[in-house]
Amino acid sequence: MKYLEKSKVIAAIVFAVAAGAAGCVQTKSEVDVKPVDINLNITGRLEVVITDARKQEEQITGAAPKRTVRPEDIGLPASMAPTSRANGSGVNLADDGDVPRFLKVADTGASEAQLISQMAARHQQVAAMLNGQLVGESHTGYMVAKASLSGEQQAIVDAENADRRQLYALEAAKKNTSVDQVALGYYLARLEHVNKGAWVERFNKSTNAWEWFQWDR
Repeated sequence: MKYLEKSKVIAAIVFAVAAGAAGCVQTKSEVDVKPVDINLNITGRLEVVITDARKQEEQITGAAPKRTVRPEDIGLPASMAPTSRANGSGVNLADDGDVPRFLKVADTGASEAQLISQMAARHQQVAAMLNGQLVGESHTGYMVAKASLSGEQQAIVDAENADRRQLYALEAAKKNTSVDQVALGYYLARLEHVNKGAWVERFNKSTNAWEWFQWDR
């Protein structure tokens, strides 16, 4: 009788240990899966941003894109998910010196449609400066002077960048993502429209820095 009771106790202990082990395995499995889910969600949001940015760029330029540009075409990982500083891949999206002066301009509260309309109205002037290598398209999503600009040209750049800033904020809120990710999505969309010779940026993995080059595709 004592032998049976002892056997029951041992069996109960074995069962408890096995159940506990199973619980530990399940917990570990859940922890391992979470980073994958997060990465997939972030990548999905970037794809949505790029898709919508392409549609808006066609409205602004009045033309179909000349090419398809992916993150890896400018030196970034295919699943790149930027932040204002560094992400898991060690990519810095922006440095303090890259912040344009227009960021101090007050928002006008314009709607998305109004902003796109304003950008479309000045597109020919913007394109002329890009084609003349007077300005470049930065990976931060804004225009940057690459030569001396007249007062009128600088005013166009400031107005364009101010509208872009507001558009990025609206899109980020609508898509529940970061402004930096939206800006990068629009940058990729714009690269699909620029002409050869335009100043743009790409990420150099060996130096871990963004570099200017003249678009050659």
